[in-house]
Amino acid sequence: MFRSKTAELEIEKTGGSSQPGGTMDVQIAIRPRKGMKVKTGQVELVCNEQWWEKETPGDSGSGKLQTHSVLSQPLVQSFIADTEISAAEPVVRYARFQIPKEVPPTVHGSVAQVSWQLSARLEIENGNPITVSQEVTVLTPQVVKAGRSVASLSEEAIFTDCTLALVLVNDVVGAGGFLEGELRAKVNSPQQAKDVRMELHSSESAGEREVESVRERVSLVANLQLNTSDEPYVWAFSLPVPAQTLPTVKSGHTAVSWRLKAVVDTEQTKEAYHLERDVQVFTST
Repeated sequence: MFRSKTAELEIEKTGGSSQPGGTMDVQIAIRPRKGMKVKTGQVELVCNEQWWEKETPGDSGSGKLQTHSVLSQPLVQSFIADTEISAAEPVVRYARFQIPKEVPPTVHGSVAQVSWQLSARLEIENGNPITVSQEVTVLTPQVVKAGRSVASLSEEAIFTDCTLALVLVNDVVGAGGFLEGELRAKVNSPQQAKDVRMELHSSESAGEREVESVRERVSLVANLQLNTSDEPYVWAFSLPVPAQTLPTVKSGHTAVSWRLKAVVDTEQTKEAYHLERDVQVFTST
């Protein structure tokens, strides 16, 4: 809400879809403090991307912050024009936006930033323009991969003294959901496992800046003697995915990817055995 001496202006998303290709419904309320003449009123849906760009190729720094509109054409709706308004009661208007299909979702990471907002502007006679903005969240389309085979959801890494395998229930998951499956290990010689764990990593880039983070870590077992056997050791896991607006995306100068990592750390090896698998995170609620 924006308050001026002339009127209060409110804007909010009231319904519709928040996914690319859908329609977003918007309500604009004008609460006049006195009678006034409105010349025009417009509301715009804006998407901005931020990234860092080096000013010269030899620049050793991380670059200068840039902000750019993602949309090739402005998304603007007129909601009022040439109207006399009294102070007796609020005036409510509505608008509807078609979200383009090929646009990035909202992203709020450590360096990756893609933001969407609604902005309304009211031009009145004998007064300054009244403006108000509100951030809205644009989601990713829900990804459905039906009929996946076990092979398509499996990953294997072979080392001299150990073989690791991941068998996943899913490799596409919504924010706030769980990545589930089994980690299997088979050793060719007895080894003492200090820790067996699953990790979830995110990687972000915004132009010249990149950051990688371990988002979740779950220990499956510790201090376990691994012996040779015809059958592998099997550990089931359920790894939570953070409920935040950091979906898998690659658009413009922004990229976010997620990676599941299995780690078997033993006394006998300097570097832990590990196995990685790319996974996809979407936001749809």
